[in-house]
Amino acid sequence: MQNDKSPASLDSVPATLQAGSLANGGRRRFMLYCVSLLVGIGLFALPLKALVEMSLKSELYDYIPLMFPLCGYLLVMDRKQVFEHTRWSFGWGAPILILSLVVAAAGRKFVFGHEDYLCVLSFSFWLFLMGIFLLFFGPGAFLKASFPLFMLLFTVPLPTPLLDEIVGLLQRGSYLTASWIFHLAGQVPIEHGFSFTFPQISIEVARQCSGIHACTAMVILALLGGRFFLRSKVNRTLLAILAVPIATFKNGVRIAALTLAAIYIDPNILSTYWHRDGGIIVFGLGFALLALVLLGMRKLEKMSHRRREENPEV
Repeated sequence: MQNDKSPASLDSVPATLQAGSLANGGRRRFMLYCVSLLVGIGLFALPLKALVEMSLKSELYDYIPLMFPLCGYLLVMDRKQVFEHTRWSFGWGAPILILSLVVAAAGRKFVFGHEDYLCVLSFSFWLFLMGIFLLFFGPGAFLKASFPLFMLLFTVPLPTPLLDEIVGLLQRGSYLTASWIFHLAGQVPIEHGFSFTFPQISIEVARQCSGIHACTAMVILALLGGRFFLRSKVNRTLLAILAVPIATFKNGVRIAALTLAAIYIDPNILSTYWHRDGGIIVFGLGFALLALVLLGMRKLEKMSHRRREENPEV
């Protein structure tokens, strides 16, 4: 009797010790990761401080301070799947960390504009975050955590040439949408450049009216909505893409509504609250349209899933 039980008892001891060793190794790895993260934050302290100060003063980038805790929350929410199987990966992590330092050095030496400097240094910090994550947890965990990690790219200000191109496209889209609404309403203005000239009033769709801030917010909401409510990666990507024309349409509606109100109700409305800060009301229209698209995609996914369950051979 004793001889039969002894091997089982002896075999169970190494397994227990092995599990304990793995747990201790995981905790040690996570502690080292946290220390490395704090060191990186210290190294990038000055550009990060400048980034936060700029975002607090900017209407375009005021969302940046919220992205760090949001992405941290998303990572913690998926921690069981992300950190289920981790391993050291110097082959993936070290090159990206070196690239991060190279980008930071290049930004300090060759970039002189304040916003472009913050763009380069913020991108360097993002590379640093990707590098230490890969180094400590490996490419498998990185792929599982790819959504919150890549959402951190929203903390990187756009370079000036790219920002100008995007603003120009949104400005053109808003202008065309407003023109379409004017014609539907029976108003045919004289159009020149980005200007509308009516008998009663003339307006210009300036670059400040491009709606890029609302468009960025709409894309972030679309990405989060797709992440939580859609299964298909194709639908998630499509929803994020559709957020751009939805935001542009919403902005064109705002421009047309304010102009028509100035023509038919009060010419001074363009200098009131409704022009300066009334965008939040029209943003609700864009949000509602985005929600309708999301609900439609979700319903189609459920129908497709139900059909596959009923006809597994199809």
